[in-house]
Amino acid sequence: MPKDQTPEQKDLRIYRGLTLSANKLPKSKEQKQHLARIPPPPPWRTFGLSATQWDQEAKLKQSQQTVGVGNIDPRALGFVASEQAVELVNAALCLRRPLLIEGNPGSGKTSLAYAVACELGLPGPYRWSIVSRTTLKDGLYAYDAIGRLQEISLLRQKVGETGEITEPEVGNYLRLGAMGMAFHQSQPGRPAVLLIDEIDKSDIDMPNDLLHIFEEGFFEIPELARLQSDDVEVLPYRSQRNDSGGKITIKKGFVQCKEFPLVLMTSNEAREFPPAFLRRCLRLSIRQPNTEEGFYNILEQRFDSESLKQLDEPARKLIREFLKRIEKRDVKLATDQLLNAVYLLLQGKNITQENRQFLLDTIFKSL
Repeated sequence: MPKDQTPEQKDLRIYRGLTLSANKLPKSKEQKQHLARIPPPPPWRTFGLSATQWDQEAKLKQSQQTVGVGNIDPRALGFVASEQAVELVNAALCLRRPLLIEGNPGSGKTSLAYAVACELGLPGPYRWSIVSRTTLKDGLYAYDAIGRLQEISLLRQKVGETGEITEPEVGNYLRLGAMGMAFHQSQPGRPAVLLIDEIDKSDIDMPNDLLHIFEEGFFEIPELARLQSDDVEVLPYRSQRNDSGGKITIKKGFVQCKEFPLVLMTSNEAREFPPAFLRRCLRLSIRQPNTEEGFYNILEQRFDSESLKQLDEPARKLIREFLKRIEKRDVKLATDQLLNAVYLLLQGKNITQENRQFLLDTIFKSL
């Protein structure tokens, strides 16, 4: 945000980049006011809805839905968003384009997704962690065909060869993935948050595979499309911190988003991406602070103020040691390594100098 903007102008943003804490969370009314500032999508990103239809559905959803932060993920708390991060998140919300977040490990890339979802009360973030073997289908849905066949086999054993069985519903063995859930849950004026974590670990084809679905805004589930039933209930995406409850209805085997989700993709810059992929993304680079005060500001957001105040000088000494190390050539350290060192300092005030140095050398190992 330009420095010459007034607080009133800044407050017109959708996402403001609030630094959240357990005692400082946005109110539901405040969240609704900021979500109402999401404009209709560009004509080339409508996904089947005209601007008028989008506006009507957005107003209807805003009147019906209760926005709220729900279960607070600790990763949303204490995150300090840069002005560049705030600007680009808002641009992604308006343009309906994915945001590629690049930076070193431990620089807070994933925390941004949790902070946005918490501040605006959006569904998610639905996290899809990428490894070298990940395929596009893994993010869309998973179908346990073997489990269903085993269930059918057990039923046949119970009734014998001449008996009749009712085959178990396909939907009981099909679960939406993180991307599938984000597409389904996104509604006009209230997009879900999808976190595609460490996309640079994917195989060479993944970025191009994602391009197609990002442009089309829908995908087919063949196992459901071939059924005669129009509506099939399937299992929702589920993670340790995000249990989405009851079943979800899929119509005619297709998942179509009415609103493009807020897609945040993180990269540790381990590889380059195709130009066509980058052209369709907004790009944010998250860098670590390079001053003592910059790192101390992060500590103030992450730790209890009284505890940190009692160890002000030792904490600053750790920061200076951290800065001294990262100034060396070929040494890479992440902010979370400093946080780990300060946490140990707070917990073990009687650590000997010899043990302290050993712990520092261990924690501050170059990445």
